[in-house]
Amino acid sequence: MVFEIVYFDHYGRVDLVKLIAEVANIPYKFVGIEDKDWKDFQPTTRYGLLPFVKINDKWTLYQSIAISRFFAQEGEDNLYPSDRVEATITEEYVAALEDAYNKFVYATFLAPEDRKEEETKRLTEGVLRSVFKVLNAELENNGGYLLPGGKLTWADLYFVEFASNLSYYTKIDPVTFAPQIPKLRENVLKHPRSKAYLESERNLRKSVF
Repeated sequence: MVFEIVYFDHYGRVDLVKLIAEVANIPYKFVGIEDKDWKDFQPTTRYGLLPFVKINDKWTLYQSIAISRFFAQEGEDNLYPSDRVEATITEEYVAALEDAYNKFVYATFLAPEDRKEEETKRLTEGVLRSVFKVLNAELENNGGYLLPGGKLTWADLYFVEFASNLSYYTKIDPVTFAPQIPKLRENVLKHPRSKAYLESERNLRKSVF
């Protein structure tokens, strides 16, 4: 079965979904929507948002975290841990990252121009600092992974992708808040499918990190 991932035809929120799909060896087809076509396409979506994934003729799944979880559970390499405790820990980390990510999106893209500087300061001095500090400690304790035992999970991929978003869209250096991020990136690149994807044309960021 080949899943159809639909998003804008440029780097953004969908790249976590794609990275997880690639690492988990999930077959997919990417359909990019041009910005000029979004006004007409938007009413056909369930929430007026992208991304979504066509699972089959009867089921289309929305929301990037739900899609990421589904692919992590569905695919190879146990990106979603089979152990209930470890799985729940990754859920906590993903939820914390999502809180910070939503603040990042607001500060960077949605805040009025005259408030962007204030909102960015609130982001960096608040939830970004607190979340990255906690996760950095886990990376330090676990050799650059969020879980012990050298286990790469969907939470690691979210963390590394979020850090890349910060570098790509802002002047915020994520390593300032989490000095272990380079080690996390190194571990992600150890995975052959991850490395192949990030160095390919399928990676819309057009850079590894």
